[in-house]
This record gives sequence, structure tokens and C-alpha cells, in this order.
Amino acid sequence: MILQKLVGNIYSVFIEIILWLIPIASAVSGYILISSIYWNDATYVQLFLGTLGGLVAGLIMDVFLFGPVVLLLNMRASLKNIENKSAGAQSR
Repeated sequence: MILQKLVGNIYSVFIEIILWLIPIASAVSGYILISSIYWNDATYVQLFLGTLGGLVAGLIMDVFLFGPVVLLLNMRASLKNIENKSAGAQSR
């Protein structure tokens, strides 16, 4: 029972880390893509827009790839709260 809770908690932390790393890596990739397309002639606005575009693409990827997983993790947390409340009500 303790191992199941530990694995569930580690999985939640792992998913949250991945959810942060994807937009960050996408933003860096957008910056690198724009700087490689324009070589040394890229303006700051172009670099910013490339970074912003990469960030938005990463967030969209997060929503579509990990949205169902986040919903399941939220359901797990809600069930844990209901379980704790029912255990507290039964001990009275």
C-alpha cells in the first residue's frame, strides 16, 4: 500500500516536470529555429516571435498530449480527498 502511494506521487511529480519542460524546450527551439533561418540577420522582434511561437506550440502540445493524464491525476486527488473525508466521518 505504501509503495503504491509512493509510485503514484512520483508519477505525479514526473508528469508535472515534463509539463514544464516541453514549453521551455519548445521556446528554446523556436529561438534556435529563427536564428538559424536568418543566420546573423535576425532582429530581436523576429527572435522574440520565434520564441513566443515555440512556447505556444509547446503549450498546445502539452494540452493535447498530457491533458487526459492531468485529468486522471486530478480525479485521483479528488478520490483521495473523498476517501480521507469518509475515513474521518467513520472514526467519529
